[in-house]
Amino acid sequence: AVTYNLTDLGVLPDQKPSVSAPAAISGQTRDGQVQITGTSGASAFRYTSGNKIPMEDVGRNPAGSSSRGFGINGSGVVAGDSTFGGNKAHHAAIFRNGSAADLGTLKNGGPFSRANGINASRQVVGFSSQTLDGDKSRAFVVSLPSVSNSLTDLGTLGGAYAQAFGINDSGFVTGNAQTGDGSRSVASHAFIWHTTTGMLDLGTLAGRFSYGTAINAKNHIVGYSTINNLDDRVHAFLYDGENMLDLGSLSGAALDTDLSFALGVNAADQVVGYSYLPMDVVLGPWSVAFIYSRGLMTNLNDLIGKNSENYRLDSATAINDNGQIVAVAFDRSAGAFHAVLLTPDPSGPLMR
Repeated sequence: AVTYNLTDLGVLPDQKPSVSAPAAISGQTRDGQVQITGTSGASAFRYTSGNKIPMEDVGRNPAGSSSRGFGINGSGVVAGDSTFGGNKAHHAAIFRNGSAADLGTLKNGGPFSRANGINASRQVVGFSSQTLDGDKSRAFVVSLPSVSNSLTDLGTLGGAYAQAFGINDSGFVTGNAQTGDGSRSVASHAFIWHTTTGMLDLGTLAGRFSYGTAINAKNHIVGYSTINNLDDRVHAFLYDGENMLDLGSLSGAALDTDLSFALGVNAADQVVGYSYLPMDVVLGPWSVAFIYSRGLMTNLNDLIGKNSENYRLDSATAINDNGQIVAVAFDRSAGAFHAVLLTPDPSGPLMR
């Protein structure tokens, strides 16, 4: 198995609480740098490897306001959300050149919005909702530069609501949308959308619900889905353009912990996310970050060597085409959650 070197991204100074969580990672630039976005305290950040001050506060929030980072492209443009002008409702935003631009909301989506992904052509996707991060929402895409409230509604699968979470450089989008099956209670399915095809239903592993979270350059999609009609268990999936593959979980078939969630995928169809270990008598159920590659799901805590003595990897949120992973880790020495970067160790086993 590949082993990883761990880099603690730290936290932004003067932010309370002193925590950080990553959301997205770019590919490496020509000079070998990699850029990461997420949220530290109450502000969106951009981390650039190799910089003298690697973590930058791109939110630069005025007093009493807040921002979050969810997506980043190869040019370092960050997509997320922010409060503007004293308005407590977060709006979708992009952060570049030291300032935040308000992308507005969808008229039929609600007073809140957030941007979740941005591609090389600066197409941005997200959703507009009735409450912060609420599922009563509508998915949007917008091409930059734009003016506020120029968002395009992606529609639904026949129901009332939808959310968009990922977009690739070819403009294909994934997320989840309510279906229009009126014969039973409302369901929500993962979708793939493109301007030439509209929204297409990816179905489920089994049961009634699935959610798309990320899409790679091959239009392969990852997310999570119910696995039967009997309970609420969900498994991570990889949709390869034809079939939805059940990636399983790290806990076997134990009803309480047989859960997994895929959050990121790269061009090699390596998948990252989080799952649960079998129930611990003392700790109870707890999540661990995983990587899925070539048919095998592995606990990332087993691949970071001595760093596992101080860091507990709870969730992996994204992976780039070089195999670099960003994850949420509990730093035992600091007693706080930090964003970390996992880079394949060139001196370790070859990546296959």
